[in-house]
Amino acid sequence: MKTGSTLIKLAKHKVDSVQILISAAERTREDIERKKIELLGIEKRELARAEADATMISHWVAYSKVLQEQRANLDASLEGVQRQIDALRDDLQAAFEEQKKYEMLEERRLSRIKQSKAKREQAFLDEAAMISAARSNPL
Repeated sequence: MKTGSTLIKLAKHKVDSVQILISAAERTREDIERKKIELLGIEKRELARAEADATMISHWVAYSKVLQEQRANLDASLEGVQRQIDALRDDLQAAFEEQKKYEMLEERRLSRIKQSKAKREQAFLDEAAMISAARSNPL
C-alpha cells in the first residue's frame, strides 16, 4: 500500500510550495523597503535643492505632498505584504503539522507490519521447534 508515502509526498510538496510563496513575499517586502529608503533619499536631495534655490521652494510643498502619498502607498503595500507573510506562515505551520501527521501514521503502519511479520516468524519457529521436539522424543 503506497497511500501513506503518497500522502507524505503531497504534504512535502505543499510545504515546499508554501515556503516558495513565503520567499517571494519576503522578496517583495524587501523591494518595498528598498523603495522606501530610495524615496527618503530622493526627498532629502530634492529638499536640499529646493532650499538652495528660492524659486524651487514654492514647488516643494506640492512635491512633498506627492512624496508623502507615495510613502503612504508603500506603507500600505508593506502592511499588505506583511499580512500575506503572516498568513503564509500560518499555512506553513499547518502544512508541517499535516506532513508530520502523515509521517507518524506511516511509521505506525510500518511498525504494525513489522510486528505482524515478527509474530508470524515466531509462530513458525515455535511450530518448527515443537515438531522437532516431537520427532526427537517419540512416545
